[in-house]
Amino acid sequence: MKYEEFTKDTQFIDPENPYVNAYKDEEGNIYYVEPGFYYGLTSMKEKREEDFPKIMESLFNMVKEHHRVVFTADFESPFINKEGYVYKEITDITDPLLIFVEDKSRGSDYGD
Repeated sequence: MKYEEFTKDTQFIDPENPYVNAYKDEEGNIYYVEPGFYYGLTSMKEKREEDFPKIMESLFNMVKEHHRVVFTADFESPFINKEGYVYKEITDITDPLLIFVEDKSRGSDYGD
């Protein structure tokens, strides 16, 4: 699947993880974008459109800083396991930027 936010880098297929988008940037850094992370990223794009360029800049800076990154929805239960990679969640990017989205979801008011 093509993720338009990452077209600046070269997408490739990792035979060990064919269901997770893998990318290599111009410096040779490799990163993976798990589907759950991408869902969170696109939700952030929808809810905080004005901040989205800062979010993407921070994401790409993380790749340059750590060189091997897996962007995951939950670092305690990632979709893939890659030795030597740093695992980052969407809040690892947005919290330092002071970009927050309030979660207003709550349980149903109907019957117990």
